[in-house]
Amino acid sequence: MRAWVQERLRAPMVLKEVPEPSPGPGEVVMEVEAVGLNFADHLLRLGGYLTRVHPPFTPGMEAVGRVGGKRYAALMPHGALAERVAVAQKALLPVPEGLSPEEAAAYPVSFLTAYLALRRAGARPGEWVLVQAAAGALGTAAVQVARALGLRVVAAASRPEKLSLPQALGAEVVAPYEALSERVKALGGVDVVLEVRGSALEESLSLLKPLGRLVYIGAAEGEVAPLNPLRLMRRNLTVLGFWLGPLLLDQSLLEEALAFLLPRLGGELKPVVGGVFPFLEAEAAFQALLDRGHTGKIVVRVP
Repeated sequence: MRAWVQERLRAPMVLKEVPEPSPGPGEVVMEVEAVGLNFADHLLRLGGYLTRVHPPFTPGMEAVGRVGGKRYAALMPHGALAERVAVAQKALLPVPEGLSPEEAAAYPVSFLTAYLALRRAGARPGEWVLVQAAAGALGTAAVQVARALGLRVVAAASRPEKLSLPQALGAEVVAPYEALSERVKALGGVDVVLEVRGSALEESLSLLKPLGRLVYIGAAEGEVAPLNPLRLMRRNLTVLGFWLGPLLLDQSLLEEALAFLLPRLGGELKPVVGGVFPFLEAEAAFQALLDRGHTGKIVVRVP
């Protein structure tokens, strides 16, 4: 079978013939149909993710495919960019009826992150939440999940032309980053910030109301701003770290998230697919992810 292999960190992948997957105890073989790309996949290829994997390895953490004829989604440490992959049976996630493979590949990481991050923030109906990168995969999911939870949404993006999408998804206030501070301060601040930029941490804290909460999900702009604890003390602010992987080990938390998401996916919640690339163009799909000109999720169709 064919798989994309990362033979060296910070180098292009190589498409190779590799042995068929050999499932171990508790594992099954998935016939992969689509792979959702995440910024975490890019960091893994650089050697800069929260966990390190030594080459050679196959990138891809989020796959959709068939096991025994039935379609599932699956989250894994790596290995998804292949025609077939061995997956822990407990890592299989249901796919709602009516979702295409590409839409299904856009749901697990983004929608689970959106729901669990808002839950971690203790977000309550009627509160304002600021969603950064609101036209991206996580952003479009977070806008929709926040609305489904009864929250009011401020959506921010790097380019004004990207703002029509989160507005159509239910954001009440939209702003490019250069106008964000003025728009939010006119509201009197927000209660929750979903921080994905990293470099904007100080500005994000300044936009919170007293007792506000910031959930630090990532640093997509590649910079990590320093944090002065005195900023937190003055207005009783809270900064929370978020990493999806370990949270998925809590079965009750995962079941809660899926109980909320699955009945709504394909209806009230719609995964946004921003670009679909054929299997042979997986490297181009990564470049599209990094160019940030797209909206929604970048997906690789397999084979």
